[in-house]
Amino acid sequence: MEHVFFHLGELVQQKAKCYGNREALRHRDEQTAKWLPITWKEVACVVEQTACAMLANNVGVQEKMGVFTQNMPQGLYTDFAAFAVRAITVPLYATSSAAQVQYIVNDAKIRIMFVGEQQQYDVASCVMSLCPTLEKIVIFDERVKKNPQDITSVYFSEFIKDSVTDDRKKMLKEHRTQLSESDVANILYTSGTTGEPKGVILLHSNFMAQF
Repeated sequence: MEHVFFHLGELVQQKAKCYGNREALRHRDEQTAKWLPITWKEVACVVEQTACAMLANNVGVQEKMGVFTQNMPQGLYTDFAAFAVRAITVPLYATSSAAQVQYIVNDAKIRIMFVGEQQQYDVASCVMSLCPTLEKIVIFDERVKKNPQDITSVYFSEFIKDSVTDDRKKMLKEHRTQLSESDVANILYTSGTTGEPKGVILLHSNFMAQF
């Protein structure tokens, strides 16, 4: 039987059609110390909301967005949403210093940065005034306390709220249709142990070859 492969921009939605309410992943709730399941349908729904929110924030084709977080479900949602709108994610180590974050944000000309918990928010917020292109920080963890002077950052739940509209769904479908294997999917910056960090470009074709 012939295998059917889907590109990264539509992979989650196609898997949700196949597996629906089957468990896609689990994540640990640090407050209760319990592992919580998330279904394929739930993952696909949030990915769709996140992709539409990116379009609502005028994220352009092959625009670079920072993802500064430890392992969290929201990080996966952001990656697959970016793939769907043909944007590029630039992951940063969760323990990166302010100087490292500042360098990468400026080098990649990042406009929107997704951050995980308090540590990542504090660092991103600290360097924001030193990064001319950085306009918005999106915070995954609702428990993060924002700086009182911070009027531009939003929580992830706010970012995706009411993002799905008919116009954006149509635009998202067009992006998925136009996605090419030659599109850049990620830019991974090295640790910089032998000088300034260097951005390693990974195309969609690189991922598909591994799959």
